[in-house]
Amino acid sequence: ESFAKCEAKNMKQVLYGFGVAALLVLIGWQWQKNSSTKVENVTVTGPKPAEKVAYVTFDDGPSEITPGILDTLKKYDAKATFFLIGEEITEEREEIVKREIEEGHSVGVHTYCHKKEEMYCNKEYFWNDFEKCKTRIEEVIGKPVSLHRFPWGSNNGYVCPLVDDLMEELQKKKITSFDWNVSGEDSVAVGVPMASIYQNVKKDLDKYDNPIILLHDSNTMKNTAAVLPEILEMIREKGYRFDTLASREGYVFPKSWR
Repeated sequence: ESFAKCEAKNMKQVLYGFGVAALLVLIGWQWQKNSSTKVENVTVTGPKPAEKVAYVTFDDGPSEITPGILDTLKKYDAKATFFLIGEEITEEREEIVKREIEEGHSVGVHTYCHKKEEMYCNKEYFWNDFEKCKTRIEEVIGKPVSLHRFPWGSNNGYVCPLVDDLMEELQKKKITSFDWNVSGEDSVAVGVPMASIYQNVKKDLDKYDNPIILLHDSNTMKNTAAVLPEILEMIREKGYRFDTLASREGYVFPKSWR
């Protein structure tokens, strides 16, 4: 009887041990399942990559090559900004300027005369030139103009003594001024080769998420118009979309560059 009691007691201990072990296994399995489920449901987040937007700009139009430029922009569904010369907005070219607006591009004031000795002679001469150009553009498009670019940039030797005062006044007038950070260098000489214009844009483009690209729209810039399809294709292949400067904050060269 004593032996039987001992055996029964041992059996209870064994069964108890098995039960505890089974319970531990079950708990471990459930924990592992829950852990796996949690891992599967985790959403890994991080900083979103900056959107890449390219701002293609053309100075010195309208011209005889502008319609071809507009045709190319339309083909590639690309928007651009045109900084206009008032003297070039002849009666015959008014429809070109209207087309720029109708097709979703932006226009801005460049200059009326594009003669540095005149427009940068003093502040009064600058404002006379600016307002004359602005008025001519607004006569054609029928709405206010709020974009501007200094001819030869805001750090050229003629405007440097005046530029801080001019910028302050432009801001008061709600005019946003723009230089550039990528240049096709298409106006450094007459007939710059297409390959050079293309490479000049390509070599600096990747430095910026929001590059402002300087090209020119004048009668001598036929190579610019001809290589524009390749430039637009290259920009898009690098992951940029196109927009006008009307949707971008202003940008001028740093003071240290003067």
